[in-house]
Amino acid sequence: MKYKRLPKEELNNLEKEFIEFLVINGISAEDWIKIKDEEHETAEDLIDQFSDVVWEGVLRKTNYLVKLENQIAYYFKCDPDDIHLIRVTEVNGKAIQEVASKKYIKVRETEIFEMIENGCEISDSNSYEMLSQ
Repeated sequence: MKYKRLPKEELNNLEKEFIEFLVINGISAEDWIKIKDEEHETAEDLIDQFSDVVWEGVLRKTNYLVKLENQIAYYFKCDPDDIHLIRVTEVNGKAIQEVASKKYIKVRETEIFEMIENGCEISDSNSYEMLSQ
């Protein structure tokens, strides 16, 4: 598994997409019922594969992340080849802004996933773009 399994609630919300995933993989409704009942490991593998497909789609579309800590805010812009950071720190009641950029060390989507796992949240462009002006 490349990423992580989606929680049961998310899987339930994506039932239509999961059915399409099964059809694309040549698995009918009857086959899926049989796999679930008789081939538990295969069923688990299919759910893991579907989760990876969903994650991959989300991560490819992700362009901005944010992470808020005690007195530090991290705003990230995730371009195709580079990731850019604006870090805002509060010191003595004043906001100190720092910027940095770097090339991805790993595959872009893998790095974004790891950042999400470490507390970043997917964001819109508003905060980053406002701060970058």
